[in-house]
Amino acid sequence: MPRTPELTTHARRIYSRLNSADLAASAGESLSLEDLGLESGGDRVGLAFGTYSREGLEHALRAYGFAQRLEERVGPVELRLSCQDPFQPRITLMSRRYHSAVVDLSLRQAMGAEVGFTRSAAEAPLLYVDSLLLQHPGRPFDWNRPPLPGQLHPGLSLSRDLLELLHLMARRIGAEGVALMPATFSAACVYERRFTFVDGAAQGHFSALRRAGRGWPRWMLAWAVELGCMRDAQGQPNLFTPTPMISPLSRRVARRLDTGGWHKAWRFHAKQALSLDEEALQARFPWARMPPGPPPERVVEVLGYDPLAPASLFQDASEPAPAPVRSAATS
Repeated sequence: MPRTPELTTHARRIYSRLNSADLAASAGESLSLEDLGLESGGDRVGLAFGTYSREGLEHALRAYGFAQRLEERVGPVELRLSCQDPFQPRITLMSRRYHSAVVDLSLRQAMGAEVGFTRSAAEAPLLYVDSLLLQHPGRPFDWNRPPLPGQLHPGLSLSRDLLELLHLMARRIGAEGVALMPATFSAACVYERRFTFVDGAAQGHFSALRRAGRGWPRWMLAWAVELGCMRDAQGQPNLFTPTPMISPLSRRVARRLDTGGWHKAWRFHAKQALSLDEEALQARFPWARMPPGPPPERVVEVLGYDPLAPASLFQDASEPAPAPVRSAATS
């Protein structure tokens, strides 16, 4: 059975110390019990998920140390909370140095039925991550960390921290799991530390893609999958299809991923023999998206780099990189 994600001792300690007043407080205001929703019938309108004010979110991010780790990388940040619908908030952290978003989250409350759960799990409340962006707009890509599909800027190496915060938020608002839909194979690779595909067949297919890419750099495998260069036993393209992933926080949600049908589908699709078509990857590789300068020898050997060759038709040099969509998380 999938285990409930483990939280660090530090995170558990801070979580227990933060209370409703801390998370709902507004600067310069003295809130009554009714304002905080502690009186019966208090609807806490204007607070994200009826719990978080902008100042409360700032307080929590600093208490957990996330804001400090972020500012070590991008300088001072400003938190913006768009809460037109309290149960569908958008949280953005803007870098004052780079005048650009470094963290951008679109969240909402959902039910288990939306990700395909049935019976009692269909009624399970979930924290659904509609989109997640985590990037360093002031840092260029290099050959030690080339761009992944969907990336406009390098990541911040904070995805694990941010996912832990989302799990803490889910617990706080009474959700029984965190759900999302990875837009790319590379995003799913980031999420797999804490998330499982709701569909056993999708989990098996993901495992087969990972196994087929053993020995390849993660970023190169990500491009092979994105560009349709993975082949099945009949030589046909084998593509990654975005489907929901979930990280369970309750037994009834975890049990939904521990059925005989789920495991049977997972085992069947995980056994699928896939291979990477090197010739197709060489022909389609988007050199125009890559860092300037000659690539490492290993990359040259695999991809047949030719500095005089025209740009790939899959990524013309004049085209902008595709914007991240849905849950295209970067680390």
